[in-house]
Amino acid sequence: MSSNNGSANGKLVIISGPSGSGKTTICKELTKDPKVRASISVTTRPPRSQEVDGKDYYFVSEREFERKIKKGFFIEHARYSGTLYGTPRKPLENALEEGLIYLLEIDVQGALQIMGKYPDAISVFILPPGKDVLKKRLAGRNTDKEHDINNRLNIAENELQSSSHYKYRVTNDNLEEAVNEIRNILGFKK
Repeated sequence: MSSNNGSANGKLVIISGPSGSGKTTICKELTKDPKVRASISVTTRPPRSQEVDGKDYYFVSEREFERKIKKGFFIEHARYSGTLYGTPRKPLENALEEGLIYLLEIDVQGALQIMGKYPDAISVFILPPGKDVLKKRLAGRNTDKEHDINNRLNIAENELQSSSHYKYRVTNDNLEEAVNEIRNILGFKK
């Protein structure tokens, strides 16, 4: 494996940002391009109402997750807000070998682990336009309780401080502009 964004052919792209920054929506837009493949993370949290196992995440028990750790299944894993998340190793390696752009939507802890293993990865941190907007977006999901929203806001403060570890920072105050900015970073033609 060479140091060219993870492989001689493919590009590894890390997208992070606090909950409510719009990173999932941005990633969905980016994966409309056939050259882009998105990682599907494994998590121990229960699915949200619109999420599908195997499409949005692989939902597993904590016991199953621990088994996968012991087998070396993950390229990285971390606990975020009390829940385990991990990135499967094999799909990443396969996509890079196929010359694809492999998109990892991942929290800061996991991203730092990946950056250590793939120092030439393209790393992008999605910034919300402001804390008020972030809180409004989280509350608008109607999936989290007030306590959870406040916990995520506290985590967001810490994550924002880590944005300096990323090669690029993109403010998502307009979805189309944010997506286009990332497409430009990736060298997409208009």
